[in-house]
Amino acid sequence: MNASQNLKLSNDDSFENAIKKLEKTVALLDEGNLTLDETLSLYEEGIKLYRYCNNILNNAEQKINIIINGKETSFSSCDLDDFKEE
Repeated sequence: MNASQNLKLSNDDSFENAIKKLEKTVALLDEGNLTLDETLSLYEEGIKLYRYCNNILNNAEQKINIIINGKETSFSSCDLDDFKEE
């Protein structure tokens, strides 16, 4: 499946690019025209994209809280390597 190859999370993906890939992944899954193996593979990649984006959003929220409150609560950084395939 060539379309899903372009939807994999890569080292140089920005948050915005990852969100676009996630939206395309969801659209392909919604179409329902994939085989079971293709669906599972695409679903797995979608979960990786979701976790990557969600982690970036959580970090941004924590940074905003630090700026507003002037103190750090439980800040953690995001490492893209955590989301790549083994």
